[in-house]
Amino acid sequence: MNITFKIQQVWQYLGVQDDEILIIRHYNDSDKKDEFLIVESNPDGLNVTTTDSMPELGIGKSFQLIQQRDSSGRFIIPSVAQLIQDKVSDY
Repeated sequence: MNITFKIQQVWQYLGVQDDEILIIRHYNDSDKKDEFLIVESNPDGLNVTTTDSMPELGIGKSFQLIQQRDSSGRFIIPSVAQLIQDKVSDY
């Protein structure tokens, strides 16, 4: 599945507002390290940047952070189906 499409689905499912930031921690398989995807809304759609560490955000800047691990313990970009299944399992 296209990563950008997956991020858009997660953004919509979580109800992230246009003035908020979505931060997704995931494991970059090619670089063999954890990264943070910083997702922000702009007039052209969602803008995704990558950083090696948790970004510092200004005071009053709203954000949502999502971290999910797969069966091997690595951070992944979850699918909406996984998020729904986890929500049901938690109750």
